Amino acid sequence: MQSYKTYSFRGDIDWQAVPVGKIRQYFWNSEKEYDVSFQMCFAKNTGIHLRMFCNETALRATTAARDEAVYEDSCMEMFLCALEGRKEYVNFEISVSGAYLCQFGPEREGRTFVKELTEIAPTVKTASNEDGWSAELFVPCRLISDLYGEAFTASACRLKGNFCKCGDKTRYIHYGSFAEMTELPPGFHNPARFADIMIEERD
Repeated sequence: MQSYKTYSFRGDIDWQAVPVGKIRQYFWNSEKEYDVSFQMCFAKNTGIHLRMFCNETALRATTAARDEAVYEDSCMEMFLCALEGRKEYVNFEISVSGAYLCQFGPEREGRTFVKELTEIAPTVKTASNEDGWSAELFVPCRLISDLYGEAFTASACRLKGNFCKCGDKTRYIHYGSFAEMTELPPGFHNPARFADIMIEERD
């Protein structure tokens, strides 16, 4: 089982100290394997930060609005069971265009768009150049608290999640994952296969 260890910062985030994870596994007849890295950490009582970078340059960017089919474009994703002992997970899927899709629920089917459950929205930023493209995501604590109906403070904990790279209609169709994914369906929507994410307190 894959695992990722990171930190909950009480003060300013020291990105130099945040471990870099790599997406190294590609599945389901992927036509290309990209070099994808990520850094995820908490800002205590504030929220969750994610940075991802991919060396993909043959980009597809057709989506523009929230909750469109961003997974058909050049896309990077985070899946997160944000509270221990709960089955529900939230997926954040980000297109190179900056459009994103965000849902919540316990399994692949019957998921609910996050915008229907809370007015709080994540912050998404993307950029691209001749070397590839990057995505940054910030998820406020209040968003997670609203979804689960329990207080979330971005403190030290152990949870489950995954980091993914896909592009259903890109030039080279691909499905990359940090955690081992062996079934299609449910594909990435397989919380039983999510990696352990261990968060420790740090000044």
